[in-house]
Amino acid sequence: MYVHSSRCVRPPILIAYKNGNLINTGSLLQFMDADAHRHINTNSDSELLLNIFANNLQKTGKFRINEEDIFTAIGGLMEQCKGAYACVAMLAGFGIIAFRDPNGIRPVGMASRNVTGGTDYMFASESVVADAGGFSSWEDVLPGKASYSNS
Repeated sequence: MYVHSSRCVRPPILIAYKNGNLINTGSLLQFMDADAHRHINTNSDSELLLNIFANNLQKTGKFRINEEDIFTAIGGLMEQCKGAYACVAMLAGFGIIAFRDPNGIRPVGMASRNVTGGTDYMFASESVVADAGGFSSWEDVLPGKASYSNS
């Protein structure tokens, strides 16, 4: 598990969690430097994945992104990033989004619970976490897919 804060990433992704590994980091680093003109500060493939995602979001040229932009950016990320990964990211002004690599090797799912005044949602790598927090209605994020909550 790796949690990465991204104060310098634009568009602003507040925080991301990634479980897994990328296997094409060399070519991604070259792309980030030569084409995207983004500086990667660490050797962490989590930072790299986060910046690929942010770069794809930035390509929209929009100040306010929408659901379609998010899913398009994730689709681009999945074409670029090879490996086994599951990611949960909180996007400023949007919500929380989770996605898995196209092979679905690393787990991530979503659950909900009813509370006074609405519904809480959570993402985790295992349903036992949801159970412990009183969440139910567990659903795996399918391989190569994304799920989100803007609540």
